[in-house]
Amino acid sequence: MIRLKKLLLTALLLSTIGYLHAQYNGPHSTDNIYTVKEVIDNASKLDKTDTLVKLKGYIIEQLNKDSFWFKDESGKILVEIDKKDLSSVAFDENTEVTIIGEVDYDLLEEIEIEVEQLFLSNP
Repeated sequence: MIRLKKLLLTALLLSTIGYLHAQYNGPHSTDNIYTVKEVIDNASKLDKTDTLVKLKGYIIEQLNKDSFWFKDESGKILVEIDKKDLSSVAFDENTEVTIIGEVDYDLLEEIEIEVEQLFLSNP
């Protein structure tokens, strides 16, 4: 009986810690919305720190099975979206989306965002 109580208490504490972690809003939080220009201007730093970036805009063109152009009011950037991360609801270049992902910066290649989550703003 004591063992069961300890197990339940541990589970409760771990779930509380996970909940508190999800509420973080400080630096490197994905609640901060970046522009394409900000990502491009800070790509090296964002890549080195593995910062998740959040952007709002439009997927305007598909280049191959997982590469797309993403555009907002400040510019456009290459994004990589795995099929599993695409919306099951059809969307086009006129549908606003929110993406969250990691910046991939290589000196000799195009700056890219590896998308981990994609949300339709108005499905």
